[in-house]
Formats: sequence, C-alpha cells, structure tokens
Amino acid sequence: MIKDILLVTDDSVRADPIIYAACALAQRLATTLTIEILSAGPVLIPTLAPMTEIYIPLPELARDQAVRVEAVKAMVAAASADIRVVGLHDDLFVLADRTGKAGPIADLILIGDADLWQIGWLRSKVAETVVMGSGTPLIVLSGETSLAPVKHAVIGWKDTREARRAVHDLVAVITPHAKVEVVGVGRDEAALPAILASMNEVVRHLVAHGFDATPHAVPANGQSDADALQGFALRQGAELLAIGAFGHSRLRETVFGGVTRTLIEHPRVPVLLSR
Repeated sequence: MIKDILLVTDDSVRADPIIYAACALAQRLATTLTIEILSAGPVLIPTLAPMTEIYIPLPELARDQAVRVEAVKAMVAAASADIRVVGLHDDLFVLADRTGKAGPIADLILIGDADLWQIGWLRSKVAETVVMGSGTPLIVLSGETSLAPVKHAVIGWKDTREARRAVHDLVAVITPHAKVEVVGVGRDEAALPAILASMNEVVRHLVAHGFDATPHAVPANGQSDADALQGFALRQGAELLAIGAFGHSRLRETVFGGVTRTLIEHPRVPVLLSR
C-alpha cells in the first residue's frame, strides 16, 4: 500500500504543474507527500550540461534555494494532504549521485518528463540513480502531469529478477481488480510460443491477487522493445506501463541503448521502473 510519496524536481518554475498534480494525487490517496527540490549551480548552456555549469559558493546556492523552497511551501499550503518541502543543493554531479540514495524515504518516487526540468541531464541522471540506488519504484510521468487511478496496466515481461520485482511494485500501485496485460516482445514469430509459456506463473500470481491478467507475446516488427511495449500500451489504452529496469548493466545501456534508458528519456505513457 502506498502511504508515502516522494516527488523529485529541480528548482525551476517549470516544475509547478507536476507539484500541483502530486499534491492532488496525495490528497486522493490520503498519503504523505515529500517534495524534494534540487538546486545546482546555474548552467550556461543547459543542453551541454554538466560541462557548462557555473560555480556558485554553497552558502549562496543555499540562500537561492531557500527562496524556491518557501515559494513551493506557499503553493501547497492549502492542500489537505500532509506535505513537506525539502531542498538539496550541490553541484550537478553530487546531486545526481545522491538523490534517491540519501534523504527522504518513500514507498513511491515520482519524476516528471524532460519539459518539466530546466536541466535535462540532471533529470536523466537522477532517474537512473533512483532506480539503481534507492530500492524504491519510480514512476516517470509522460507529457501528462497527473496520474489517474490505474485500472488498466501493461507489464513488460522477461522472467528476470527485475521483472519479478516490478510485478510486486505494480500490485501496490494499481486499483483492486485492475486489468493487467503481461506482454513479452519477440524478435520474430518463432520466439512467441516460448515467451507465452514463460508468463504462466506471473499470470497465475496476478489472478491470485484478484486482477484480470492476460498474457500477450508480440513481434517486434523491427521496433525496439521499448517502442513495441509503449505502442502496445497506447493501443490498449493502458494508464501505466511497468518494467523491470536495467536488466543489463548501466554501462551496456549507455553504450548500446536499452529499454530502461529509452523509457526514461522518451516516455509516451506513465512508466513504473523497478529494480
């Protein structure tokens, strides 16, 4: 059961829409919400971050952040949920490394899409650090800044430790008796029967929890796994896509690309990442 949510943003006013949306979610679910605001030294050219970061002494950075923290506190003061606003300030590399591994503990972490961040590099690195180091599921929101009650979800399936973790985290997030479509992607038609057979246990487990679970094996048809999964979720009208994150090493994902990185950078539906 989700009782404690953490929203991570940077200190830009671009984050205002997701702050309001997170407050609405916390009120609907009757949960505690922590809003963690990240402040780094200004970046001369955001698209070249972190290489063009301008050094600001930490005391000055702390004073600047305090102004934003107080502004956000004023924004959420009327909310009926239990909301606290905290700040973390340092250089970009330290922020990216610390977020999610130190500080607030939560049942679920939220992060908005790239348009809601001033520095895209910081968002991407924070998302990776949260997934790899926090032990907490992360929902990456797409262009929509709200998360409706999840009555229909898709889980991308490979029988791995990460995918099994995603099943457990998904059960805690979706509504009772929700529809869950378990989807595996095959390179060609010949791979599909084995993929379907690998889903028997996860479907049984979801049904035992009272969900309407159905298995699907879909051919990639030249697409990446991430595109095939998101395309399936969109066609089916699902409200959430869940996957086990970083099944390969982060180095391999960085060099060759991967499902996790694509879903962090280009979410077309809200994505639950678990590890």
